Amino acid sequence: MRFKTTKIAKPPAENMIALINIVFLILIFFLVASVVRPFSDREVRLAQSADPKSAGVGTRMAVLRRDGSKYLGGALVSDAQLQSQFKDWAAEPKRGVTLVADRDMPASALIAIVTQANAAGLADVKLLTRKAR
Repeated sequence: MRFKTTKIAKPPAENMIALINIVFLILIFFLVASVVRPFSDREVRLAQSADPKSAGVGTRMAVLRRDGSKYLGGALVSDAQLQSQFKDWAAEPKRGVTLVADRDMPASALIAIVTQANAAGLADVKLLTRKAR
């Protein structure tokens, strides 16, 4: 007795290339549309300014929190390290720094840091503010 052999058709493999393309397009869209911030609003609350022209965020930034702590590139630094960084920046052609200071920081501490920056030779010291609503 011979049995008839029949081939069972396998379902075609699903094409994943289209799905992968869509995922990568969405990833690229979110990378282009997102905003990369050097600091978090939860960490520093900016002072408000009525001046419509903003100083803008430069590549050289020092974040100053209200408790007096200072950050460069996300790392906590001491006063001596901050002064040393100011001197290094002053030696470069583009001589400036943007200070991101908390609005509750004592004015005397902010003035002391601006004085240190000027003493180190930084010609352009900007204070980042938020536009008043």
